[in-house]
Amino acid sequence: MRHNQEIATTMHRETHERLIPRFALSILLALPGAAWAHAIAGMRVFPATMSFDDPGVANEFSANYGTINAYGVTTDTLSLAYAKTITPRFGLSMATDYNRITQSGAANQSGWDNLTVGGAYQLFVNAPHEAIGMLAVSDSLADSGTGGIGSNYSTISPEFAFGKGMGDLPWSMRYLRPLALSGAISEDLPSDSTQPRMLNWGVSLQYSIPYLQDFVKEVGLGAPFNNLIPIVEYTQSQCVDSHAVCQSSGNLNDTGSINPGVIWIGHYYQVGLEAQIPANSASGNHIGILLGVDIYLDDVMPHSLGAPIFR
Repeated sequence: MRHNQEIATTMHRETHERLIPRFALSILLALPGAAWAHAIAGMRVFPATMSFDDPGVANEFSANYGTINAYGVTTDTLSLAYAKTITPRFGLSMATDYNRITQSGAANQSGWDNLTVGGAYQLFVNAPHEAIGMLAVSDSLADSGTGGIGSNYSTISPEFAFGKGMGDLPWSMRYLRPLALSGAISEDLPSDSTQPRMLNWGVSLQYSIPYLQDFVKEVGLGAPFNNLIPIVEYTQSQCVDSHAVCQSSGNLNDTGSINPGVIWIGHYYQVGLEAQIPANSASGNHIGILLGVDIYLDDVMPHSLGAPIFR
């Protein structure tokens, strides 16, 4: 979620550093308030990660598709999400998944999961240190999905998401400046006491080619490689309830995945492709695929759906 081309709001110039590229400066001047568009902190744009939330409040529509086979059960998931800013720092969102589950010798299952609604607040943005943080809470609404797919209980999930770019490293380490970390941690709190409380967290390590060429050194990469961000995401879920609840729900073992891939980031949208590698035997035995598209309504419709209702 929440992404744009790399634009600069501040830049500490050293004698060895090059000036801000003209196109980046022109974008900044053309988009007043762009520091709040997508997940941006200073010169850093944090792309939408595909296995957990990115740390910015923004206006966007996203569609992600994932498929994975675990011990003969294939799950295909189409995830749809829409986020809308109410003020520059506060936004609302809604999301849902369409799941199709197939396995040999059993009837296929398909349908919509529960509708999830939520709110997010931009806790801080530190431009010089390319740091950003967000607090959010969401609620998966009981009985709002398809029978057999959606649940008959609600789940409230408080969350903290963050990002930190390495653009404040000394010039002697300039080729590490395009690196960035992002992450999110949340806890699922079901209204049904027989269901487990789950702690979920994810982190990503990313290297921005646009940042490298715009703010470190022009290395001559042309389209489409000049807009690529190689990324590795890691996610994990673990039961934090009583042993009895964890055992009865089949959640005694932690599960997670390692997702290496690449994101192409443009001015109006981004496209991402990642492999989904099970982190342990409890997480599955086959590699899956994640494919995602995010549309930046901040830029596509900056004066209507892409703008906060209250400024």
